[in-house]
Amino acid sequence: MTNALVGIALALFLSLSSLAVVLLRVSPLTSSEYALPFFFLSIFIAVASCTTLILSVIKGLLTKHAFKSRNVINSSLRQGVFVAIATSLVILLFLLRIVNWWIALLIYAVFMLIEMAIGR
Repeated sequence: MTNALVGIALALFLSLSSLAVVLLRVSPLTSSEYALPFFFLSIFIAVASCTTLILSVIKGLLTKHAFKSRNVINSSLRQGVFVAIATSLVILLFLLRIVNWWIALLIYAVFMLIEMAIGR
C-alpha cells in the first residue's frame, strides 16, 4: 500500500504546482471563464490528497500494520474527499459572499456526521 501513498503524494505535488500556476499566472477572478473551474479543481485535489496523506500517516503511527491495510487507505481517502468537498463549498460560498464562520462550521459538521454514519 505504500505505492498508493506515493501516488497520493505525487498527486499532492502536481495539484499544488497547478494551484500555484493558476494563482500566479492566471487570476481566477479576473480572467476568462475557464480559470475558476481549474482553481476549484486544483484546490479540491490538493486538499483531498493532503488530508489523505496526513490521516494515513497518523493512522500508520497509531497502529502497527496500518500501511499494509487497504481499509486504512480507503477510509483516509474517503475522509480526505469529504474535507475537500467541504472546503471547496466554503470557498465557493465565500466568493459569493454568503458565508459566515458558523456556516463554515456547520458545513464541516455535516460532512463529519456523514462520515460518522458511513464509517459504522
